[in-house]
Amino acid sequence: MIFITGDVHSKIKGNWEHQGPSEIFAAEQYLKILKKFRLSCTLFINGKCLDNEGEKVRKLLEYDVELGGHTYDNFGKINLFKSYLNRKFFNCIYGSEKFQKKDIKKTKKAFEKKGLQMNSWRTHSFGSNEKTFKILEKNRVKYVSDLLGHIKIFEKNNLIHFPINIPVDQNTIAYGKLRPESRDPFASCTKGRITPDEWFEILKQRIIKNEKKGIPSILLIHPGTMATLDNFQLFEEIARFLSKFESKKISEFKG
Repeated sequence: MIFITGDVHSKIKGNWEHQGPSEIFAAEQYLKILKKFRLSCTLFINGKCLDNEGEKVRKLLEYDVELGGHTYDNFGKINLFKSYLNRKFFNCIYGSEKFQKKDIKKTKKAFEKKGLQMNSWRTHSFGSNEKTFKILEKNRVKYVSDLLGHIKIFEKNNLIHFPINIPVDQNTIAYGKLRPESRDPFASCTKGRITPDEWFEILKQRIIKNEKKGIPSILLIHPGTMATLDNFQLFEEIARFLSKFESKKISEFKG
């Protein structure tokens, strides 16, 4: 069993993965490939995308996808200094409990204005803490995919957690100097930058290992990253491999 997930952002100044007004165009190309291989997925999307590009977002629902919340706009005007202060004073990049409540409600409202329910959630940059989970539970969110390092799906405080247990296609530009050798978008969960082909091999090995143990694999593959890397050429190969396994949307999980 596999759960394919991706994150879709509104326009972010300086975002190297930026595709058009937002990443919705990349998300549709991503979904077309998944449809070709009869794969389901869950996309976590900024509330601002719904407010600014609602019709384009609704077009995504023509595919085998469900949409979850991904903060309203990646914490608003965040910068390194504000990020540092949030971690220092709130032990969480997402900021104060007051800010989190406001942001989650604003995101939920953006969903509801388009006639959608926000049943699932992933905080930008995996920036949740225990307060986040309590706020989400009060807002009737059922599923959260916001943890790294765990292996199995588990339930806690009325939330079902889907830990990302396959190495993420994480970009490294935001976390280091912009040099040719730091342009490789694949790092995280593998202790160092690796090539796309190396990452793909690790992904395959981990999924096969999980399948043998009866453990569902939760993947995070960003549409923006796949578009920027090689216009989805690698992603098509990934989808072809993933088509060997049963895929489901997060809300279809039955423990």
